[in-house]
Amino acid sequence: MSRTNKKKMLLTLSVCMGMSLSMSSVYANPEELLDEYLLDTVVVTANRVATPLSKTAANVSIITAKDIEENHFRDLAEALKSVNGVTVTEASMSRQDIVRLNGDDRVIVMVDGRRMNMDKGTATDRAGIDLKTIPSLANIDRIEIVKGTASVLYGTDAVGGVINIITKKGAKEYKSTIDISSGSWGMKNYEVATEGSEKDWSWFVTAGKSEQDYMKYKDFKTGDTKKMSNSNYDKNNFTLRLDKEINDSSSLTLNVEHMSDHSGQWYQAPGFGYSGWGGFVSNHYENDTMDKLMNNWAITYHFKEDTDIPGYFRYYSNYTSQGFNDVDGGSGYAEYSNHAKGFDWQDGWRLNENNKVIAGAEWRETRVINNGAGDYDEKINNKAIYLEDEITLSDHWTFTPGIRYDHHNMFGGKTTPKASFNYKFDESANAYISWGKIFNAPNADDLFWNQPAWMMYGNPNLKPETGDTVTIGFNKQLSQNTSLSTSAFRSNVKDAIRWNYDPNTYISTVENIDEQKRKGFEIALQSKLSEIWSIDVGYSYLSVENKQPNADYITDKNNSQPNGYRIGIHYNLDRWNVNLFGTAATGRNLNNFTSAGYWVWDANINYAVEDNLTAYLKVNNITNRDYELTPCAGSQGAYPMMGRNIQIGMKCTF
Repeated sequence: MSRTNKKKMLLTLSVCMGMSLSMSSVYANPEELLDEYLLDTVVVTANRVATPLSKTAANVSIITAKDIEENHFRDLAEALKSVNGVTVTEASMSRQDIVRLNGDDRVIVMVDGRRMNMDKGTATDRAGIDLKTIPSLANIDRIEIVKGTASVLYGTDAVGGVINIITKKGAKEYKSTIDISSGSWGMKNYEVATEGSEKDWSWFVTAGKSEQDYMKYKDFKTGDTKKMSNSNYDKNNFTLRLDKEINDSSSLTLNVEHMSDHSGQWYQAPGFGYSGWGGFVSNHYENDTMDKLMNNWAITYHFKEDTDIPGYFRYYSNYTSQGFNDVDGGSGYAEYSNHAKGFDWQDGWRLNENNKVIAGAEWRETRVINNGAGDYDEKINNKAIYLEDEITLSDHWTFTPGIRYDHHNMFGGKTTPKASFNYKFDESANAYISWGKIFNAPNADDLFWNQPAWMMYGNPNLKPETGDTVTIGFNKQLSQNTSLSTSAFRSNVKDAIRWNYDPNTYISTVENIDEQKRKGFEIALQSKLSEIWSIDVGYSYLSVENKQPNADYITDKNNSQPNGYRIGIHYNLDRWNVNLFGTAATGRNLNNFTSAGYWVWDANINYAVEDNLTAYLKVNNITNRDYELTPCAGSQGAYPMMGRNIQIGMKCTF
């Protein structure tokens, strides 16, 4: 059989198998599990420049391309849920995935260091991005998650931390991949990627489509599995990374991203509603829809790439829109758009062998248009400069101070400092402590929302949120096959912003509450038990308290994970890779959740049919557990998570 015919045969086989079967999840190659988290692993997000973990004074987690490939994560939300201490919830009405680091949804999400957050804000709390708008995982080389304030390096929104998605550069050899799967409830996924290089050019292109007819959930009241009507979705995506090498020390990169999504809006499960305007309102809409669109591009000039402190200039344009068609409620079509454009510059210098300086400047302008739901058209802009100095005090001690100055067109100038110490015991252990100030400006909805029909009003007199965060941590390679990491944090936010509903007047307004306190800790252990078996376990604790003016602190009842648990059991032999993954939470408030705790189990099986052809099976929520991650006071269980579902597929590389 010729090589060409063999490729055609494998492609046909993958298409036929992917179209005819159904199932859903996976979680890490045990033979390489520890190698990916050794202290000599290099990360870039915590310090904005490549730095070994052993010299990084931050709580950092990494999701590699291998993790994504072997787990067949459907989207960014599913990938992040696998990380200890990270929570992802789905906002009501808008069906938006919101990530929380250290229990805080004030999180910056970036692609190759480019800010993806909207200045409008999402539909819930302080979040600035809907994870559903990230187009694809097929082009991702790794995801770096840094917990703890990063306001000095990344500015407003980086209160809980930063997630940096680092994309793949096209390989030297030509390669294409087709991944096709289908599963429960009419779910179908198609993903195509192709990469290569020619002389000084390289490219990596992806295109995909995901759709599902409906979802099912387990009713906690009756124990029955029910179909959620109007829960369909249809998502299309495209990404392009094009690189041009200019010389040994400089290059150009073009990034393009597109995503469109059309979905039904079930809002709440049948049988639930809320009391508003003096009566009960049914929330189970049968015909309402949501449309999302994202079109981004960026051009980056890289220089000094032959040094350990490279620099870049970047110009970018990010466009996101969301349209909600309120058919059943009678309000008609409402749409907002968020168009951000910006310029970033960063450079670095090694003053001497023990002193490394990073400096940068940013300019960003966003036009936010909110038609119907809020009805405003406003511009927000921010200019910033930052400076960080990594000082090697000895073979063991590293001290890293930093400072940032932001000038916001509505709130003037703000300076945020930071400082951290890292102690490297030896090549197998380090400890650190870091402190940083917080700055988070109100978003456009907070300031300009004006909707008398729904009695919702923004507040142009809001003050920015300020405060500080302290993080301490310890990492230890206990043996060649076992590693341990721990961290703890405390965060105080003053003038925290929150929307409040007054049941007496039925009016919703936004205000600065006095203070918000968060504290918690994490511990994670990874161990390769043998050539076949490995295990990783994690625990996280989180406490959140809010203080109203002239009142005491009150525990936040919306905390979906006061105690969080993760466990992964991995089996790898010859062509087989099998993974079992458990997620749990305890200590939740029964006024807002149906249960104080839950366990959810996912599993997956990979089988390498040939070196370039893999078949996989995923089963999510194996026990069909009834649980929810989005709280609802008085209507616990209104936002149920998906019941047991399966996915089966094949991935072919040629």
